[in-house]
Amino acid sequence: MGKRRLRDLKDRDDVELALYETRQDRLQQAASLNSKLTTFSDLNEALRWGPHALSISTPPQSHDEYVHLALEKGFHHFCEANIWTIDPQVVRQASEAKSLISAPSSSLYFLPAVQELSRIVREELGRLQGYQMALNTYMPDWHPSEGPEFYARHRNTAAGREMVPFELLWLDYVFGMPRDVMGLVTCGGSLPGVVEDTWSLEMRLENGGAAQLMVLMGCPEALRQGWCFGDAGQVFFDLFSGEIRREYRNGVRDVRNLGVMKDVLEDTYRREINTFVDAIRRGVQWPQSYRASAWATATLAAGESSSETGRRVAVDVAIQPKVHGD
Repeated sequence: MGKRRLRDLKDRDDVELALYETRQDRLQQAASLNSKLTTFSDLNEALRWGPHALSISTPPQSHDEYVHLALEKGFHHFCEANIWTIDPQVVRQASEAKSLISAPSSSLYFLPAVQELSRIVREELGRLQGYQMALNTYMPDWHPSEGPEFYARHRNTAAGREMVPFELLWLDYVFGMPRDVMGLVTCGGSLPGVVEDTWSLEMRLENGGAAQLMVLMGCPEALRQGWCFGDAGQVFFDLFSGEIRREYRNGVRDVRNLGVMKDVLEDTYRREINTFVDAIRRGVQWPQSYRASAWATATLAAGESSSETGRRVAVDVAIQPKVHGD
């Protein structure tokens, strides 16, 4: 993601970029792709360079360290998707006191299919009765060239665990936030060295709707699709193909394609990181809050707690996912 953020910002005339990275091979690779890039392997030297903003593209377990650094030093910051979210009130108070843009990632908010689905739910579907969503992410396909240090190969930061709040961020935006969760977290696949590879959440939404989310990291067939249901009828959505199909009681039957994900994803990420810069430069509003991020990661925590206890668990932003021992 750090490479992508650099790539998507390098053509802006109003941005000067520098990279702090402790691995020399990655510093050299980044510098070879952008001759104007300033690089640092020492954090203090990077801070003396005088940044105005940080884009935090570290593994999830070290996000909070750099968020706190940004708030302490008075830097605007953008942070990649979280598994644990810093106290949103702490972020809000520090950001307001220092007039900072504090931007948790909201990548799929910028996806055309998600924007159109949100419009349909707001304007056409009527009272939301519920939704179902399934994501298959095949862990061996995640950065196969990376070694055992790659965060998604470890229990606390497993690919499937990370993708639960990643999906919830856009699902909560479109359909509403969960109130409580009945969860199942288990090992249903056959990947070697994986403790859990299946997350299944059955949720009650604050707006009264019902919701189901299933994330798998061991199924080799990729899938990212679901259904939503309301008084007007039902809508099928497939984020990979970009297809949205409406089937309404009033006779509407149609299919729209908002762009195959692999074809529009780079532009989606480009719009995300440029919106962050425009929020700093031009006062554009950032669409996501740390409370929303904390709600998504707290929903993961509630689902995992429910799986352990066998009870329905309320979502509480103060309760974030556990950090497992080795």
